[in-house]
Amino acid sequence: MNHTYKLIRSAARRKTLSLTVKPDGEVVIRAPRHAPRGEIEDFFRRKRAWIEKKRADLENFPRTGRHDSLEAGSEVLFLGVSYPVVMSAAADDNGGLSFDGERFLLAPVAAGSGRELLASWYRRAAASLLPARVTHFEGFWGCRARSVRISEARSRWGSCSADNRLAFSWRLMIAPPAVIDYVVVHELAHLREKNHSPRFWDLVGEICPDYRERRRWLKTAGTGFFS
Repeated sequence: MNHTYKLIRSAARRKTLSLTVKPDGEVVIRAPRHAPRGEIEDFFRRKRAWIEKKRADLENFPRTGRHDSLEAGSEVLFLGVSYPVVMSAAADDNGGLSFDGERFLLAPVAAGSGRELLASWYRRAAASLLPARVTHFEGFWGCRARSVRISEARSRWGSCSADNRLAFSWRLMIAPPAVIDYVVVHELAHLREKNHSPRFWDLVGEICPDYRERRRWLKTAGTGFFS
């Protein structure tokens, strides 16, 4: 059989097979160390329809690349929309990169800069937007977070600590506003329910009835950025 997946055998406690589709469409199967090849092949065959659907979903979401270098003509994803990058001296006073609502302005001296320049801009945007969204939704359940901070998390969009401190990754700035609101509501719901029980999802659904669709964006389009 033609193998069209990457196989990773776990060295530790894994007991089951799992499958993921990366943003570039590559299929990765994780398996117990001694899982028979035939069992893995059968698992892959049974998942083919799901894999094709996942790949189709990926094709329908915007992409912006790795941002290793920002130049005129590049595109930057912000709040779910891709915006063009143009050269402008007006960005000199804004850390080398600014946004005018229709495009990103890149200072000529910053041309060729990439990941860290954009990450810095995203951090500032997150620090402005996310605490305001938390404040907006806190009143729905009459609960308050002890603090809100912007994190460097790569694998978690948001988190809620045992003592009700919220953290959100600046990487959320690539997501559409409705998806950002879902993450905020999700973490605020943990102020009431420190688990993912049916009661927890009922709380989330009170504010975001379509939370499954919003969560799907995170699992599909949101993976792989700045990884």
